[in-house]
Amino acid sequence: MTNQANGNAGSRRVMIFIDGSNLYHVLKQNTDKQNLDYKKFSEKLCGDRELIRTYYYNIRQESPDNPKLAESQDRFLNALYETDYLEVKLGIWKQRGQTMVEKGVDVMIASDLIAHAYEDHYDTAILVSGDADFYPALQVVKDTGKQVEVAAFDSNLSSEAARFSDVIIKFDNHYFDGLWMSASQKNQNMRTAAIRKSVTDEAASPNGEDKGAMRRQNGTKKPFAERYADRRNAYNARKVSNNGSAGSSNGRTASKPIGGLRRTESRRSLSSVVGSSGQSAHRTERRGLASASSSRVTPPDIRNRATETKPARHNSRREQRQSWISRMLKSRQSGG
Repeated sequence: MTNQANGNAGSRRVMIFIDGSNLYHVLKQNTDKQNLDYKKFSEKLCGDRELIRTYYYNIRQESPDNPKLAESQDRFLNALYETDYLEVKLGIWKQRGQTMVEKGVDVMIASDLIAHAYEDHYDTAILVSGDADFYPALQVVKDTGKQVEVAAFDSNLSSEAARFSDVIIKFDNHYFDGLWMSASQKNQNMRTAAIRKSVTDEAASPNGEDKGAMRRQNGTKKPFAERYADRRNAYNARKVSNNGSAGSSNGRTASKPIGGLRRTESRRSLSSVVGSSGQSAHRTERRGLASASSSRVTPPDIRNRATETKPARHNSRREQRQSWISRMLKSRQSGG
């Protein structure tokens, strides 16, 4: 293990993983400044090696008691998005009493450390945090053959992070000389990010024309939200009209089907089958079938068997039961 400010020049590709909340608090404690130029900071950590990408992790600062907190962070993040080769990843927070607790940030850092190591996206990972919770991920990264460097102040460098790292980059007040942004530079970056014109997805089409603006100008097609609202209002109007209008003789309305759906025979209401008087109501004749009122035609041979064979067979069985009962009674009387 070495204490080297510029890292190991033998491992060329570098990725930097910054725990934003951790860095913010240690900078405030040790330097009383927060206007860090992250581009220069990343270049100094990387040294003469190739910087692949810097990942910055934090949580969304939202507080119902202090709405200006979110606005201030948005200005900071908008300026941070303008930094070359820097990716911002935000977790969530939970309120515990009067404090906010980070959720998901440590897991994102550990996951990215391991995922990029297995994908062979870097040779050296620089973790800007002295938190002890990352030591299992650091060990996994080293097991893949990659090198690990931990950058932190002595005041927040845990023994686990120091033991599982290959190189320790120790911060002090002089390390950040020349890495601070002036107030004018910070304000300029925020203004540049704020006035950046937002471009719609349609405007960024391959042909370069803003199709949405052309439709609105020509009036050929409404936006999706308006079209959806029109369809919904029309549906509700037809529904109210159908419920309030007088129905036909079988209890159904004579209006057109809603949404273009055709009512089939399987969708008949109960009133179409049984009328109010309890008698069977008229049913629409189906193709290939006779009406419900017509009688069924039976072939002559089947009709003859039904009228002749079945009653004779029924009578023979009745005679057999009567003869058996009479014999049983006679035997009981003789025995008595």
